[in-house]
Amino acid sequence: MERYLMIARSVTQAQRMVRVLEQNGIFCRWFKAPTALSSSGCGYAVTLEEKYLSKAPALLEANGLIPLRIYKKVNDGYEEVSS
Repeated sequence: MERYLMIARSVTQAQRMVRVLEQNGIFCRWFKAPTALSSSGCGYAVTLEEKYLSKAPALLEANGLIPLRIYKKVNDGYEEVSS
């Protein structure tokens, strides 16, 4: 199962992203982003399964919650993907 991380600019944005996604049937969770993925070292991320990746960004954008970046979890780290 592929996992993806959507980087949020704050804990509040991450919490709001999770709320919107879960209200639309997408299981996800927020957590402190790995330091390698946040420019300031204090970012937050929302993780979700690949099957939701085609739907999630549009739902978030419709609610004014645009992720800073989206990454795919790979064996030894993360790979940025286009949204």
